[in-house]
Amino acid sequence: MKRIVAIVLGVLVLLAAAMMLSVWRASQEPVAHTPGPLEIGRTELRAQLDDAKKIEAQTEQQDWNSTANLRALVQGHEQRIAKLKDNSQAAEIVAYDRDAVTRLEKRITELAEQQAAKAAEQEAQP
Repeated sequence: MKRIVAIVLGVLVLLAAAMMLSVWRASQEPVAHTPGPLEIGRTELRAQLDDAKKIEAQTEQQDWNSTANLRALVQGHEQRIAKLKDNSQAAEIVAYDRDAVTRLEKRITELAEQQAAKAAEQEAQP
C-alpha cells in the first residue's frame, strides 16, 4: 500500500513539474500575430508625431528670434489641430500642437516686448 501511495505521489509531482515547465515556456515565447489596422494606425501616428517633433524643434531653433516665422509655425500647428480635432486616435498630436501654440505665442509676446523696450530705449536717447 505504501508503495502505491509513493508511486501516485511521484506521478503527481512529475505531472505538476511538467505543467509548470509548460506554463513557463509559454510565457517566454513571443506572441506572434499580425497587427490589425488599429495597431498599424497608432504606430503610424506615433511615428508621424515623433518626426514632426524633430523637424519642428529644428525649425523653432532656427526661427526662435523671428516673429513672422514663429507666426507661420503657429498657423501650421493650428491647421493640424483643425484637421485632427475629430480624430480620437490623434489626441496626443492635438495636445502637442496646443502646447506648441501656447509656447510659440509666449515667445512672440516676449519678442514684441523686447522690440517695444528697444524702441522706447532709442526714443529716450537724444
